[in-house]
Amino acid sequence: MSFQSLRTVLAESRIADRPAIAAAAMVSDAVALMTERNVDAVVAMNDDRFAGLFTAHDVLTRVVGTSRDAATTRIADALSGEVPRIDIDAMIGQALVLMDECGRDHVAVADRGRVLGVLSRGDLDG
Repeated sequence: MSFQSLRTVLAESRIADRPAIAAAAMVSDAVALMTERNVDAVVAMNDDRFAGLFTAHDVLTRVVGTSRDAATTRIADALSGEVPRIDIDAMIGQALVLMDECGRDHVAVADRGRVLGVLSRGDLDG
């Protein structure tokens, strides 16, 4: 499976269903969406551009753990940082290596600079 391209993984998977939310929305809105969709992350967007990935870990460490109010904290202010990007024609093994090198559990899959989706380690290992 590590020789399968990310293009194939995106085409064959449910990754396109990963929920998206405006980066300007409140953390409480993201938590409600994650709960409703039973996921641990949402894609944060600035208009139609990828802003980052907002995860349950971000909620715990950047909001709850710092005593911030989820109802008044914007997602953009609680994102954990840059998500590593990888080209859509890369192989699964390359994405896993990139995750290891960056210490992250997600990669943003891009085609000519435009992010098409976000894959997690679980998406690639499973």
